[in-house]
Amino acid sequence: MFTGSYSPGMQVSGTVNRKSRDIESVKAALGLYHRAQWKGAFVQLWNRLANRSNNLLSLKEVESQCTITRRSYAGIKCVSLSQIKGSEGRSEDFDRDFHPIKSHNKQRWLQIAAARIMGIVLPPVELIQVGDVYFVRDGNHRVSVAAAMGREAIDAEVTVLQVKGTLPWEKVYPACKLAQQLA
Repeated sequence: MFTGSYSPGMQVSGTVNRKSRDIESVKAALGLYHRAQWKGAFVQLWNRLANRSNNLLSLKEVESQCTITRRSYAGIKCVSLSQIKGSEGRSEDFDRDFHPIKSHNKQRWLQIAAARIMGIVLPPVELIQVGDVYFVRDGNHRVSVAAAMGREAIDAEVTVLQVKGTLPWEKVYPACKLAQQLA
C-alpha cells in the first residue's frame, strides 16, 4: 500500500502494483524452489537407501561410448518433459526429474521461476535427441522450473544425433541377464 505523499502528475498505482507483483512473484518462486529442492533431497535419500541411481544421463558418456554417425537439425518441437533424461554439461546439478540438487543453482533458478510466474515467455530450450531420449544443451534451469510448475512439455530447438553402438542406458549387465533368463 502506498503511504507517501501525492503530487499531481505522479504515477503511483502502476509502480506500486508492479513492485507488489514482482515481490509476490519472487515469493512464489522461492516457495516453488524450496519444494523442488526438498523433493530432490527426499528422492536422492530414498534412492540411496534403495541403492538406485537418480542421476541425469550425461551426453559425454554417450559420446565416449558410441560413434556419432549423423547430426541434424530437427527444428522447434514441443517435447515431453518425461523424455528429457540427461544433460550435455550439467548432469551433476539436477536429478533425473530435474530437481535442483546443488545450491549454486538457486539464484538462476529463482530468476527463471519468477519470470515464468510473471508470464514472461522465455526462449525455447536447446535439446539433443539420441534415440527417444533428450539431453539439455541449454536450458537446464528452464526445464527444472517447468517440471516444478507441473508442466508436461516444453518448447525446444532439437538437434538429432544418430549413433552407432549400444547406448549406455541400453546395456544389459550380467545380473540383469541372469534375471532375464530366470523370468
